[in-house]
Amino acid sequence: MLLRLFSSFLLLLLFLSSTLSVAQTSVAPEKAQALFAKTKSLYEPIAKARGEEFFLEIHWDRTTVSAQAVRNELKKYGIGVDVGMLTSSRVSEDALALTLCHEAGHLFGGRPLRSVPAEWEGPIDESGKSLLTSEGQSDYYSTAVCFRKMVAGEDHRAALNGKEIPQRVTNLCDSVWGLRTSESYLCQRTALAGFSFLTMVMDFPISFNTPDKTVTDTTIADSYPSRQCRLDTLLAGALCKDVLPLDYERKDMQLNLCAEGVSARPACWFKTP
Repeated sequence: MLLRLFSSFLLLLLFLSSTLSVAQTSVAPEKAQALFAKTKSLYEPIAKARGEEFFLEIHWDRTTVSAQAVRNELKKYGIGVDVGMLTSSRVSEDALALTLCHEAGHLFGGRPLRSVPAEWEGPIDESGKSLLTSEGQSDYYSTAVCFRKMVAGEDHRAALNGKEIPQRVTNLCDSVWGLRTSESYLCQRTALAGFSFLTMVMDFPISFNTPDKTVTDTTIADSYPSRQCRLDTLLAGALCKDVLPLDYERKDMQLNLCAEGVSARPACWFKTP
């Protein structure tokens, strides 16, 4: 597996270096490589401790702006990244990081889990559900847990330079994390990464100023919530002050500080038990 990863990274550097001469990309090859390596460093030890395998691979034959979580074998966790993610001018470094975090959320983000498709022949959870976390939960996990680890130690204020930050995002982050603190800047950066993540392919009529007011009767586990609901979820995760583990082992996320209020999983997809 190490050889496969090394070969993928080498190909990445060669491919993107040549691509940069003919197209404008947003993520430099060395930055993409660093994000892949960081993802591997976070999640490989979790799988290894169980005698299992975590892998990340680039799909060189797929030019779509997409990534996928793979859990069709009991002892393997995987993330596949289509090469379009690495060549599109719409994909920023933070959007790529959040994409990797969202896919990791499908593998390590806990319940609610997706239902098993009728034709599924792979392994299933002891509850009868699939081994993959739902979309809404993966979104929340990506900003409440993973993205913070991916960018830990960086200058978050500097990362915001030149970016337009919605006033509501600034106000919420400052109110939760403290006025002009590093944590507030990280919260703002995370929220913007979430917006970029949701608009990597095309623009959508979503805004931090227009939260989804829908209240679901049952938790949405087997489909995507509305794109506005997903943006609200990503922002809520950025506002969560609970210290949460990287792995939930397909269990429920135990929230304390974030069970209610602006940092709670939005009612537009999550039904509180």
